[in-house]
Amino acid sequence: MKLITLRNFYCILAVVSTLAATQSMLFPRKPQASTISSEKINSFISRYSYNGKSIKTTIIKSAYSNYDISHSPIVSLKINPDSTLILANAQVRDRADFRISFITDSVKSLKLDPSAIQSNQPPFSLSEQTKTGNTFQTCFVSGNSSTSHFGINQDQLSLAVDKVKSIEENLGLKRFFGLRPSRRYQCMLVTLKSISPRQESYQLWLDLLNKIQFTFNN
Repeated sequence: MKLITLRNFYCILAVVSTLAATQSMLFPRKPQASTISSEKINSFISRYSYNGKSIKTTIIKSAYSNYDISHSPIVSLKINPDSTLILANAQVRDRADFRISFITDSVKSLKLDPSAIQSNQPPFSLSEQTKTGNTFQTCFVSGNSSTSHFGINQDQLSLAVDKVKSIEENLGLKRFFGLRPSRRYQCMLVTLKSISPRQESYQLWLDLLNKIQFTFNN
């Protein structure tokens, strides 16, 4: 009797987990990007303004969501008189859409020209130079310091998420019981707009990425 009951339990468990996995694959959850916490923003500001610099923070666009993508309120930080850093979390439903070109379709003011230059070494980013100044852009996947990544295309960003998720505790057990989607395709869209000379803007960009990685990984 106990053996039959145990078999029934495992059969039911297998059916439930299969249905949960099937639902996750066929009907992915609507994306819902998390809001960048004010605590993290303040921590970043204090880390960057150690030398007495004053940084003005402004919400320039409210949160947005549809069936395929969601982004948090977009935060603008006036780093210096010539440069503005813009941050927003973005989450997509489909792994194939996990790339900057798709993410910025919903934020036209941050979309770069297709001719923007792609860096060929980490930290991977896009750069564009126009008459109005220089723009740099990347997407940051937070996690353990050994697996955090900046990326611009689907391969780079998906790999970053895969590496972060692979170190989660009890991930296999959680996936077995269907308690959460196997992957959550979210990153922080990071954009720097500057009218400073290009080399000076690029050095500022690298410095900001280092501080972002340190701040949002902890």
